[in-house]
Amino acid sequence: MKNLVNKYQTADPFALAKELDVNILYVPLPEKIRGILVRVLRKKTILLNDKLNYEAQKIVICHELGHVRMHWHAGYFFQHEGIYYSPARYECEANEFAIHLLNYSSDFIYDKDYILEVLAKENPNPYEVHKIINALMQIESI
Repeated sequence: MKNLVNKYQTADPFALAKELDVNILYVPLPEKIRGILVRVLRKKTILLNDKLNYEAQKIVICHELGHVRMHWHAGYFFQHEGIYYSPARYECEANEFAIHLLNYSSDFIYDKDYILEVLAKENPNPYEVHKIINALMQIESI
């Protein structure tokens, strides 16, 4: 993550998406679906729910960029409805990526010490990572 942020001199997910040649399209999606990573004519594209506020967009783009960096070969969607645990490996990895990227930003108000404690582990607990993502979504009034 540090290399990515250093290489592009930004932790802003919108700027990183542009640098990584990922389109972002704002489209009407079902309320439960926040974002989807797809390939359109060989171009990686994040379909973002057009009803999300700016802070929610940042969180979802960070998650989808996790798929871009680690799971580029498939499409995934990010949904949120209450706090529940998704055991899918790719979703857990994308959540972890998102939290690492969001941790570089001072915009998000959350217990940074707790985030660092969770991320410092060699294999962070996927449930704890998911809990942080959900807490961020709730803090940002989404």
